[in-house]
Amino acid sequence: MLIDEKLLIELFEQKDRKRREALFELFPDELLARLTRARIADLINAKLARPGLVTADDVRYCRFYFKDKKHLGAIRPVEKPKPRPDHSAGSGDSPLSTFKVTDPDGIKLEDQFTFKSKHSNKQ
Repeated sequence: MLIDEKLLIELFEQKDRKRREALFELFPDELLARLTRARIADLINAKLARPGLVTADDVRYCRFYFKDKKHLGAIRPVEKPKPRPDHSAGSGDSPLSTFKVTDPDGIKLEDQFTFKSKHSNKQ
């Protein structure tokens, strides 16, 4: 869904949790400009014709959390999955054949709880 100025105003009035992300999608150049936070907030409020809607704290939040996104906007690249090598179920060189299965009933508890230190061999 595309964010427009009308929807952004509604998000800010309702204190929606995604309002700052929408603000960054609409005004990335203004938010990353080398101006003070208060001046940027005034510029955006003037564009929206709603004084006091966007605060300097909103600008600070957007600069901190979305500075790496810069001009990506809502378009996120889809990563292609890495191709897996084809292995037939019956082949002996499959990755599953490298695992060794142990019988839990065949394990002695004494072997699990015997601790040896470097000093236990000296007499």
